[in-house]
Amino acid sequence: MVPSSSSSLLCCLVLLTIGCQFHAVESTVDTIRAVNYYSAEDDASWAIHTPNVTTVIGQHKQKLYHDFIANCHKAVAEHKEEDPQLCSENEEYRMYMNKYQPPSMHNYTKNGFAKIRAPKKMFDLISKFWNANKGKDKTEWPHLTTYHNLWDSPPTVTLLNEDVNEGGGQELMNELFAEAKKVVEEWTGQELRPVSLYGIRLYHNGSILAPHVDRNPLISSAIINVAQDVNEEWPLEVYGHDGVATNVTMAPGDMVLYESHSVIHGRPFPLNGDFYANIFVHFEPLGPKDEPLETYDPDLDLPPYLIPGSGWVTQWRKEHTKGWYEETFDVVKAANVGDLVVLETIAENYPNDLEDKDDLGWEALHLAVKAGHLEAVELLIDYEVDINSVVNDGATALSIARQFLKEGHPITQFLMDNGAIDPLEEDEL
Repeated sequence: MVPSSSSSLLCCLVLLTIGCQFHAVESTVDTIRAVNYYSAEDDASWAIHTPNVTTVIGQHKQKLYHDFIANCHKAVAEHKEEDPQLCSENEEYRMYMNKYQPPSMHNYTKNGFAKIRAPKKMFDLISKFWNANKGKDKTEWPHLTTYHNLWDSPPTVTLLNEDVNEGGGQELMNELFAEAKKVVEEWTGQELRPVSLYGIRLYHNGSILAPHVDRNPLISSAIINVAQDVNEEWPLEVYGHDGVATNVTMAPGDMVLYESHSVIHGRPFPLNGDFYANIFVHFEPLGPKDEPLETYDPDLDLPPYLIPGSGWVTQWRKEHTKGWYEETFDVVKAANVGDLVVLETIAENYPNDLEDKDDLGWEALHLAVKAGHLEAVELLIDYEVDINSVVNDGATALSIARQFLKEGHPITQFLMDNGAIDPLEEDEL
């Protein structure tokens, strides 16, 4: 059902409640939306392209947006450390992105979004972590932004990568990334690298999420609803590749896939309830599945999802001064997140980069060991990196495994089976 305060929207909003396969979701949406709809250009549910919210779905939306901005200015005035122009500048750039980024992006699916059930293994892991850490959430952002009404209802987050949270840490992150990656790769047909997954975000009563597109490289994404305590549905509004709005309802265990770089998405209806808990997972496509970099042009040095010569290229270059290849194929980042696609691409094209050292003398192998990425460690050894290379403090990969990983971790055994030594342990004997 739609929010009671918006009952007049029945003919304009489509609530997608089915949970089936990708093609079924898309064809069903096409069938339903042909009757009555509004588009991004209507600025109907919120300020999408311009600040002039229309009355297409009622005058109450104009007042809601006006009050939202007024309260932002008031909050900025009370927080004297904030930029006085924050609200205006945030809104200008959000709407600028909404209007000009999507037409410049390559898309990989028909409609740009779909709803399924999360894989059982993935949701079981999430549920176990959630049940063990309820009530440990903390305010997510210290600074104001117009993406959320932080002044009235700030979102909170329980971080997945914090060992202080029961069951949290890198191992959990690795498993969730791996499960989500399989699903999103099947949907898009692209080779993906993990970009962002950090916690369970809780929205609270009165929360509003302004419709927006995500910054690059958050491209192929998923939302998993973890839990909720609401008095009525709190739909996710998405504008598919045809520009038409669809309101997608979710239940715990539902997973919405969306091309977040080109599909405008948000929750412009205030949450009526206690909380709504989601996890967000973001990936960047590198090229067709099993053939990364097939479409890469080194002379342009642009990501495969950005259309050459399009209006967003200049803006992208301002924000990504290193160019796409150097920024994306960063051996340190790849080792930290266990990105096998990026590591293998580096190994095949620039193998010497695998042994680049940071300021502490750490190489990709040391970083992958500390983060607990067994497959990444195996890959690096297959490409003949020095298993006993030493960091500045004298530690080797085996030393790091014994210091940072749980006793009996398979990485420790793998290193020992392949001739690794621990000079720090020998020094103690």
